[in-house]
Amino acid sequence: METTTLVTILQASIAPFVLISGIGLLLLSMTNRIARPTDLIRRLLEMLPTAPERDVKFLLGQVTVLRKRCSIMRWAIFYSILAIVCVSCVMLLLYASLLFDIPLHFMVEVLFGGSLVSLIISLLYLLEDIRITLRSLDLEIERHEGNSD
Repeated sequence: METTTLVTILQASIAPFVLISGIGLLLLSMTNRIARPTDLIRRLLEMLPTAPERDVKFLLGQVTVLRKRCSIMRWAIFYSILAIVCVSCVMLLLYASLLFDIPLHFMVEVLFGGSLVSLIISLLYLLEDIRITLRSLDLEIERHEGNSD
């Protein structure tokens, strides 16, 4: 392989590499966001057998909301990983296209577009998790304000 061909391949791969790095950081954030409710569910379930009767319904409600958040984050993580897979395939196709002189531009465009769509879907799931988190917090604040009266 000529040096100019290798340089062209590396130049074409810069944007996908940057995209993978950015998505990787988002994935790190998402895995941290799913770990917290998972641990909290375990603690709430441990508290449930000894909880006063008036708190059981509230604890079960919290478990339900936290479980929903975990499910949402699972989808966010799935779409982020799908975006990384698509970008990785783009890099592989770019390499194959330049190395073997095969016209794969359409597949590259479709996969790159698919990676961006997957990333957007992932971010929408993340946004939904944040919305649920804040709504749950508002309900808990209201509950505590009601108990202090």
